[in-house]
Amino acid sequence: MIREKFIFLTKIPFVSKLVVSTLIYLGITILYTNLTWSGLRAKLPFFNRIFYSKHLSISSYYDNLTKNKDEASSQIGAEGLSVQTQTIKEESITPIMSYSAVLEPLERVEVHSKVSGRIETIYVKEGERIKKGSPLVKLDSLTFELDLAKQKASHDSAKALYQLSKDKYEIARKNLEIKLGEADKRNAVYNKTNEEYLRLMEIVRKKEILFNEGVIALEEYENLKLELHAREVAANNARRDLDMILVGIRDEDITDAGYALPNLKKEKIELLKTLSTRLEHSEMEVAATNLKASEVNLRTTEMLIKEAVLYSPIDGLIARIHRTTGELINAGGGQQPIITVISSQGLYVSFAVNEGDLGKIKQGQIANISVDSLPDKNYKGVLKKINPLVDQKSHTVDAKLELSGKQVDLKPGMFVRADVKIGEIQNVIFIPLSAIASLEEEEGDIYVMKDRKAIKQRVKFGEKREDRIQIKQGLSEGEVVILSPLSRLYDGITVVPKFQ
Repeated sequence: MIREKFIFLTKIPFVSKLVVSTLIYLGITILYTNLTWSGLRAKLPFFNRIFYSKHLSISSYYDNLTKNKDEASSQIGAEGLSVQTQTIKEESITPIMSYSAVLEPLERVEVHSKVSGRIETIYVKEGERIKKGSPLVKLDSLTFELDLAKQKASHDSAKALYQLSKDKYEIARKNLEIKLGEADKRNAVYNKTNEEYLRLMEIVRKKEILFNEGVIALEEYENLKLELHAREVAANNARRDLDMILVGIRDEDITDAGYALPNLKKEKIELLKTLSTRLEHSEMEVAATNLKASEVNLRTTEMLIKEAVLYSPIDGLIARIHRTTGELINAGGGQQPIITVISSQGLYVSFAVNEGDLGKIKQGQIANISVDSLPDKNYKGVLKKINPLVDQKSHTVDAKLELSGKQVDLKPGMFVRADVKIGEIQNVIFIPLSAIASLEEEEGDIYVMKDRKAIKQRVKFGEKREDRIQIKQGLSEGEVVILSPLSRLYDGITVVPKFQ
């Protein structure tokens, strides 16, 4: 029956049980500590070890508070509490903004290879000073050299084929000129034989009249007819020869090819040359294309052999060698560089400016540069670059200072502090950070001594500089600030300045 009433306790999560148990124990401890007296607790040592806590005892806390006040009163003495003070004086400072920065070279080049291959030779060492154009690394170029030999042979062959096709084209054009001359010759032969045939045919016609009238003998007439037949055969043969040689150079051949018939003979001859040598011209163009392709392949391989040697793009120093001899290099810049070269002409001080401070930072501002590892040295710099793009993640802008003069002791990668001057000299008040009694964002309380009394005074704070802080409002020159002991001060307490 009882078990069924408390069955709901099994459904409570373990963490909840633990929290409830802890609160119950804390409540019992507080009640036992404050509601029992020392005589009773002396008779219950077992419960004392479990439930009694001096830190939770109200009476113990009251006794300690009374004791501290008595000790403070005994230390104050008859004249007042002895305090350490500082008289406020204005000091002239230049408004600055301090940034943690890093040194960067003016130029930094990561050298990659445009071709693939194994590193054959590394000509430089880390820290070595080099000139622009100095060789850095040589890759194995044997494969390219073998390809070059093959491509040279292929280029020579293509060159010979092009020359052969060119000669054939020129010969074909000359042959056309010969054919045109032969056509003129055969045309003259045909005209001559045809004229003789026509002249003889007229003679035979007249002789036939005389034969019919019995003026000439039959034998003479038959001989004339035989000669006329021979002249006819000769004229037909001449015509056939003329027609054969005119194939391809006739007017209809020009019009059938889709061209208009030129008026001038010179233009007609040039057009006939073009039409009659189309095949040879196409062969020459193909040979010229093959020759050009072989020349491109040859130049490409020569360029690859040249690119197998990497040269320095700038004057500077070898900052780091990332690869070793024999290592395989893939073409392109999507991997670790082979060598990093940096400029030796100067250094940049690179730092990030919060977007809220962009209105205070301008190009041309002067900055003081300090290095923790070189505390006795200071450097000057000029703000040269402010990136126009704000980083969306950090809400900062990259800025760069250019160092002035020689920087023998400074090395790229060193961390430095840059104090950028953002205004003219101002008179300000600084107090030690230890003099602040309370601090709330940009305001707080300090104690000043007036008429041997400690007076709590509200002030407005400015920038921090090492162990001091600027007072923008609430404190004037000549006032006396109490530095210590702040834990024993309260408003209106009598104080006596401690002279050291």
